[in-house]
Amino acid sequence: MTREAALPGLREWLRVRDWRVGQLSKLANVHLYRDSLLDAASILEFGARHVVIATGARWRRDGVGRENGAPIVGFDGDAIFTPDDIMEGRLPAGPTVIFDDDHYYMGGVLAERCVAAGLPVTLVTPAAIPSAWTVNTLEAVPIARRLLQLGVEVVPYTNIQGFDGRRVLLVNELTGVVSEREARAVVTVTARLPVDGLYEALGGAHTGIASLTRVGDCYAPGTIQAAVYSGHKLARELDTTPVLASSIRRELPLGVTG
Repeated sequence: MTREAALPGLREWLRVRDWRVGQLSKLANVHLYRDSLLDAASILEFGARHVVIATGARWRRDGVGRENGAPIVGFDGDAIFTPDDIMEGRLPAGPTVIFDDDHYYMGGVLAERCVAAGLPVTLVTPAAIPSAWTVNTLEAVPIARRLLQLGVEVVPYTNIQGFDGRRVLLVNELTGVVSEREARAVVTVTARLPVDGLYEALGGAHTGIASLTRVGDCYAPGTIQAAVYSGHKLARELDTTPVLASSIRRELPLGVTG
């Protein structure tokens, strides 16, 4: 939350973090240790019966995502950037292509951040519109309008086949036509991978721990809402009997038996 809230238009999201920190600070049986990067040995020193790992996820750098099941040629050099790079202050130089295969808000937000840094930006997406999933949140039109105002060229229905450090190789997914576009950098917004090294390390040495669980993006990268739900659900069910089957109850229409 802290990193994403520093991106254009997302400042208000800090409330997701601040409200929870405020509520936890009121509880006498909660101890907060900030800026404390722990390893497996440090966690075992706490002597806790239950350990929950919520170490998040990192964006992929190789272009693998919805559209591409294998790494994109050339997505292994210094001119390839991820959202993590941008949020950590590492910005491209020169004409930049943003490859949005995530289809939520991130591609458009990063385009705005790069424009603010004075970079010519082109947004390439396999979808019909930028940030296509935001049709469901009624944000698609404002995002498209904002990109137009910023001078960002949007190239829809298009995948990237390769990048050589000077140009990207594009393929139109409607016609199959291949073209080239000048670029000195590519920001790839595709899939994420869990940061689960700490969980794996504890999994082999959790003597004395009653339960070891991952939640949020460390278990399955998703939206902020999904991460909040994951942690909240675990806390509510921590002292209950585990349920193997789905805990979701569905109301079936009359006459439906299964």
